[in-house]
Amino acid sequence: MNNKAAVTICSINYIAKALVLFDSYKFHNPSDFFYLVIVDRKIDDLKIGRPGLNIIWVEDLKIDNLAQHAFAFDVIEFNTNVKPSALKFLLSKYDAVLYLDPDMKVYSPLTLIFEALKSASLVVTPHSNTPILDGNKPDDLDFLKFGAFNLGFVGVSRCDEGFSFLEWWSERCLHHGFYEPQLGLAVDQKWVNLAPIFFPNMQILHNKGLNVAFWNLHERHITKKHDVWVVNDDTPLGFIHFSSFNPGKPDEVAQKQSRFLPGSRPDFGLLAHEYAKELLENASDLYSKKSYGFDYFDDGTYITPALRRFYAGLRGNVFKDEQNPFSADGPVKRFAKKNRLLVKGNLSAKRHIFSDMGKYSFSIKILLKLMRISLSILGPERYFNLMRYLVHISSLRNQVDMFGKINEKK
Repeated sequence: MNNKAAVTICSINYIAKALVLFDSYKFHNPSDFFYLVIVDRKIDDLKIGRPGLNIIWVEDLKIDNLAQHAFAFDVIEFNTNVKPSALKFLLSKYDAVLYLDPDMKVYSPLTLIFEALKSASLVVTPHSNTPILDGNKPDDLDFLKFGAFNLGFVGVSRCDEGFSFLEWWSERCLHHGFYEPQLGLAVDQKWVNLAPIFFPNMQILHNKGLNVAFWNLHERHITKKHDVWVVNDDTPLGFIHFSSFNPGKPDEVAQKQSRFLPGSRPDFGLLAHEYAKELLENASDLYSKKSYGFDYFDDGTYITPALRRFYAGLRGNVFKDEQNPFSADGPVKRFAKKNRLLVKGNLSAKRHIFSDMGKYSFSIKILLKLMRISLSILGPERYFNLMRYLVHISSLRNQVDMFGKINEKK
């Protein structure tokens, strides 16, 4: 298989990570083509300066209703949800294409993956090959929430089943690819739990040198033998997924995990320090300080996460004819102003993770007290049903009835 390529996807502020991935991939796979899809508002004079790095802007993928999707999803959701479209776009000219998340680094040739794609329509890797339920995060309970496979990596071959998979996956991503694990949704990833049922030539790669990350370090130890990095003493290290990685604190392994204390994995730490150094060497204010273009209306007004979700709940009916929801004088902006869904100062919202909960301990205590009062008033049965309903409306998409009948033409 000689006609092959790899692709990553990111917004402008992540380009430094994508460059580290590109350099490492091309070093070990020099004959392969490599593409970067930039999910952001297009800047014609953006200069990256990497010979051999092919740039595609998300608008070049010719996705139907692109503006509506860009408005409905936040930056992480949209970056992941265009993944099938990018793969389908490149499969029109290559026999096989690999997708790799931008926060990855390659450590050896990925020949075995392309060999698998000679017979498989698509290949994926599981989050972990070994069950774990030790009270730390992530564990088997988290894999049930977020998916059995980590779709930071996927490979697809040019065949009927490969294209059928991408059509099926893309349809679901672009219409239902929200990050709402409480409702069983985990952007692009959770859907692929169903893929082995529908696409029998899908292959699961259990090679422990692929997609090494904080969610499988409990089963993988990294060493160097004869100048080659290996996993568990015998498997060549293919690539590491530095998900949730803080280059300022490389010994922490990852922010979204609680299993490994800082410095407790010196094997991973050695490579993490090298990776952090490369990120800093590629860092540029031109990239890192660039705000995500689809976070703003055409007049520069910030689009709040709440507005995105309410729009997503209304775009199929109320706003179905609105071609540009980003319009500064359009119905979406008017709806936002009327319902106080904009914020002063255009300050973007922080994306919280589970470790942030400690910062809100007092507020949580107050909330729990109010819930205890509600339990006393409602009784156990009605309170139980209320909690079930709150799970449903925890997605703002399911709260749009609060606005009553909306006349989008006003």
